[in-house]
Amino acid sequence: MRVLFTGGSGKAGKHVVPYLVAQGHKVMNFDRVPLGLAGVHDLVGDICDAGQVYSAMRTHAGYEEMEDGAAKLFDAVVHFAAVPR
Repeated sequence: MRVLFTGGSGKAGKHVVPYLVAQGHKVMNFDRVPLGLAGVHDLVGDICDAGQVYSAMRTHAGYEEMEDGAAKLFDAVVHFAAVPR
Protein backbone atom coordinates (compact mmCIF):
# COMPACT_ATOMS: atom_id res chain seq x y z
CA MET A 1 0.00 0.00 0.00
CA ARG A 2 0.97 3.64 -0.50
CA VAL A 3 0.96 5.29 2.93
CA LEU A 4 1.15 8.98 3.83
CA PHE A 5 2.60 9.09 7.34
CA THR A 6 2.38 12.35 9.31
CA GLY A 7 4.89 12.74 12.13
CA GLY A 8 7.17 9.91 11.06
CA SER A 9 10.22 11.68 12.47
CA GLY A 10 8.78 11.86 16.00
CA LYS A 11 9.25 9.63 19.03
CA ALA A 12 6.77 6.94 17.99
CA GLY A 13 6.80 7.49 14.24
CA LYS A 14 10.50 6.73 13.84
CA HIS A 15 9.75 3.19 15.05
CA VAL A 16 6.54 2.60 13.09
CA VAL A 17 7.76 3.85 9.68
CA PRO A 18 10.59 1.26 9.41
CA TYR A 19 8.10 -1.45 10.39
CA LEU A 20 5.70 -0.43 7.60
CA VAL A 21 8.56 -0.38 5.08
CA ALA A 22 9.67 -3.85 6.22
CA GLN A 23 6.10 -5.07 5.59
CA GLY A 24 6.43 -3.94 1.97
CA HIS A 25 4.50 -0.66 2.09
CA LYS A 26 5.56 2.48 0.19
CA VAL A 27 5.74 5.20 2.88
CA MET A 28 6.05 8.95 2.48
CA ASN A 29 6.92 10.79 5.70
CA PHE A 30 5.26 14.22 6.01
CA ASP A 31 6.89 16.07 8.89
CA ARG A 32 8.66 19.31 9.77
CA VAL A 33 11.91 17.35 10.16
CA PRO A 34 13.16 14.72 7.65
CA LEU A 35 13.47 11.14 8.91
CA GLY A 36 16.29 10.25 6.55
CA LEU A 37 15.44 6.55 6.38
CA ALA A 38 16.46 4.66 3.25
CA GLY A 39 13.44 3.76 1.12
CA VAL A 40 11.24 6.49 2.64
CA HIS A 41 10.56 9.75 0.80
CA ASP A 42 10.55 12.75 3.19
CA LEU A 43 8.25 15.68 2.48
CA VAL A 44 8.98 18.59 4.80
CA GLY A 45 5.83 20.43 5.79
CA ASP A 46 3.51 21.45 8.60
CA ILE A 47 0.10 19.84 9.19
CA CYS A 48 -1.15 23.17 10.55
CA ASP A 49 -1.05 24.53 6.98
CA ALA A 50 -4.08 23.23 5.07
CA GLY A 51 -2.48 23.97 1.70
CA GLN A 52 0.61 21.92 2.53
CA VAL A 53 -1.53 19.01 3.72
CA TYR A 54 -3.66 19.07 0.55
CA SER A 55 -0.52 19.20 -1.59
CA ALA A 56 1.05 16.30 0.36
CA MET A 57 -2.05 14.15 -0.12
CA ARG A 58 -1.99 14.75 -3.89
CA THR A 59 1.73 14.27 -4.52
CA HIS A 60 3.95 11.40 -5.64
CA ALA A 61 5.12 9.00 -2.93
CA GLY A 62 8.62 8.91 -4.42
CA TYR A 63 10.68 10.08 -7.36
CA GLU A 64 10.15 6.84 -9.30
CA GLU A 65 6.41 7.58 -9.50
CA MET A 66 7.07 10.78 -11.47
CA GLU A 67 7.78 8.73 -14.59
CA ASP A 68 4.14 7.53 -14.69
CA GLY A 69 2.72 11.08 -14.87
CA ALA A 70 -0.23 11.86 -12.61
CA ALA A 71 0.08 11.12 -8.91
CA LYS A 72 -2.09 8.34 -7.46
CA LEU A 73 -4.07 8.78 -4.27
CA PHE A 74 -2.66 7.25 -1.09
CA ASP A 75 -4.23 4.02 0.15
CA ALA A 76 -3.91 5.07 3.79
CA VAL A 77 -3.00 8.02 5.99
CA VAL A 78 -1.37 7.34 9.36
CA HIS A 79 -1.50 10.41 11.60
CA PHE A 80 1.18 10.51 14.32
CA ALA A 81 1.95 14.24 14.18
CA ALA A 82 1.52 16.00 17.51
CA VAL A 83 3.16 18.35 19.96
CA PRO A 84 4.66 16.08 22.65
CA ARG A 85 3.88 17.59 26.05
